[in-house]
Amino acid sequence: MLQKFISNGVKFHQAKVIKVIHEEFKSLLICNEGVTIQAAVVLDATGFSRCLVQYDKPYNPGYQVAYGILAEVEEHPFDVDKMLFMDWRDSHLNNNVELNERNSSIPSFLYAMPSSSTRIFLEETSLASSAAWSVHERYPGKNGG
Repeated sequence: MLQKFISNGVKFHQAKVIKVIHEEFKSLLICNEGVTIQAAVVLDATGFSRCLVQYDKPYNPGYQVAYGILAEVEEHPFDVDKMLFMDWRDSHLNNNVELNERNSSIPSFLYAMPSSSTRIFLEETSLASSAAWSVHERYPGKNGG
């Protein structure tokens, strides 16, 4: 595939883009080592930092936070031959008022990847929200919270 790009005139340049100047039919990428590159299309992959994009109005992206642990346990309730993917059920909370309220205010889903009957990777991921939650908010009294 790389050869196909090269044969079609794609040029590669490894540098950090520090500024983008958008003109009517092209954009100029100003690189940290002083090189300027002309481009027809620019993909800004700087994430939430939004270093290269200028917005017409305030932009507040949602955040998604994940907390995972690889655990050795005596046993777990998951099928060793299956992965649990984006499980949003809350029936396991057994009508516990405090846990249900917390789950409503900070909704999340679970990934469970067992590798044996005593070893499992668990990851809880928050739904996208305007403010990122911390482990201390999610698990009061744990990890110094």
